[in-house]
Amino acid sequence: MSATDRSTAKTWQFGLKLIVSIGLLALLVSRTDLRAIGTLFRSLHIPIFFGSILLYLLAQLLSTIRWRCLLRAEKIYLPFWRLILLYFEGMFFNLMLPTAIGGDLVRGYQVSRLTERREASLASILVERLSGFAALTIIACIAIIPAYTHVNDPLVIWLTAGSAAGMVALIASLLSDRLQVVFFRLLHGVGLGRFHDTVHRLYEAVQQYWTHRSTLLLALGLSLVLQSLVITIFYLISRALNLPVPFRYFFLFVPLISVISMLPISIAGLGLREGSAVYLFTKVGLDTAGALSLSLLWFAVTALCSGLGGIVFLVGHSQRQMDE
Repeated sequence: MSATDRSTAKTWQFGLKLIVSIGLLALLVSRTDLRAIGTLFRSLHIPIFFGSILLYLLAQLLSTIRWRCLLRAEKIYLPFWRLILLYFEGMFFNLMLPTAIGGDLVRGYQVSRLTERREASLASILVERLSGFAALTIIACIAIIPAYTHVNDPLVIWLTAGSAAGMVALIASLLSDRLQVVFFRLLHGVGLGRFHDTVHRLYEAVQQYWTHRSTLLLALGLSLVLQSLVITIFYLISRALNLPVPFRYFFLFVPLISVISMLPISIAGLGLREGSAVYLFTKVGLDTAGALSLSLLWFAVTALCSGLGGIVFLVGHSQRQMDE
């Protein structure tokens, strides 16, 4: 495929994702009482909302600590302040780029530029993401036991089971040599054989982490704490909006919303996140306006904090230009 064809394909993909996001949001808005949303936003408790923003920033510091642990396991040593700046840059590009992993690729590129260890840098981010996905799945599987009697929806069971099965399949595909052979055959079959050597080196870098069992357990433990913080932030936003949803439901719904938002069919999860929030939270007595407001305010928190990464990138880019 030529560069022009790839550029055209990416443009079409972005356009389709944008259509999905706009379509889902338009459908939700058409079925929501906008005056009720306005009433909720006017009654917003500003101190609680800003508290959720501060807690989100704390969660990003914890994410940086997790990433540093994984980098150090592969003897990649960078100052903690630099990793923080890189992490915020990644947050910004995850929000702004049409692909959900755009910020991760930026982080990987920046670390490989500083250390000249491309595969190990990307592997640390992939393992970090996997630990977060595993933590989400574990929390959801535990939370569904007491919550299901009140939610009583088979789709919730299937979503939880599907997330767990996806996690197991993903980890197995990275560790199994037989599944790797199948993957590389598929890679050649779709005309991407030129990436064979690069992907193979990345596979080896990821598998190297299996020898760092204590680091993997630490990363999983930090991920469990981190995801619990994210769930608490969601709950704080609901309290800022005066929404009467018990805390226990957030431990089931937030992981499921996060997993659904990862599907690569929308822009930054917009539409998918709001639709899944409305579907799930209305199961426990919340109306559509409340569930949609909760999801939109969560996106506002992530966008505000990600904007700091944009400032970091612009300042860093200007500094690099001056150095050159």
